[in-house]
Amino acid sequence: MDAPPVGPITAWRPPGARPLTDDEAARRVRPTPENRPDNADENRHRPTATEIDAFRHGQRDPYGRTAVRYNPLAAFVTGGFSGTTDEILQWSAHKWGVPEDILRAVAVNEAGWRMSQLGNRARVPNPGSYPPQSRIAGTSDVYQSLGITQIKWTPEGLHPGTEPLRWKSTAFNADYWGAVVRYYFDGLCGWCGAGYGAGQGWASIGAWYSPSPWNAAATYVTHVKAHLALRTWAQPGF
Repeated sequence: MDAPPVGPITAWRPPGARPLTDDEAARRVRPTPENRPDNADENRHRPTATEIDAFRHGQRDPYGRTAVRYNPLAAFVTGGFSGTTDEILQWSAHKWGVPEDILRAVAVNEAGWRMSQLGNRARVPNPGSYPPQSRIAGTSDVYQSLGITQIKWTPEGLHPGTEPLRWKSTAFNADYWGAVVRYYFDGLCGWCGAGYGAGQGWASIGAWYSPSPWNAAATYVTHVKAHLALRTWAQPGF
């Protein structure tokens, strides 16, 4: 079999397309330098089999569903890649069939490509349930969203199983984002509201921020599109 062409992924693969294997996606990654050296530890961390099993089958959401029961595409999430920050974003984009510049723009909008980014401050009844870096000293507040795509987790079961890999592994964080966005793009969301259907790329990107009501995350999408148009990640000083 011929080797796949080495080049960027610029279009969505069709709804229902099976994700590439980790190795297939890795072969499509072009070498790029590191511009976020502070991500080094997280970029190196490939989750162990035990960590992935805990993600897929451990924590449950408020309806008793594990990550895999809620989203069957979670069965393909492994975080099985290491490299520079941009190489990891490429890898996830190839794996899930999402244009890589869109993922780059999302990662700018969410975290400036920093795995240390904290977001979505909230007051919670049990701050000790969150990792130390989420807690705000002297308060009952925590940052619920962590990592390069800002995975929002709660002990009650939002994005179940993603803690602690969401902040330990850049590849896991980007891989999980791909599975969630393809969940919407592939037409798997049985609970999404009026107007939902497979193949809606920008609405699926917006659903990462807020899936209900469907296609209502217009401001979020506008911000991502602005970074895409500017190619913020390629600008001097980024």
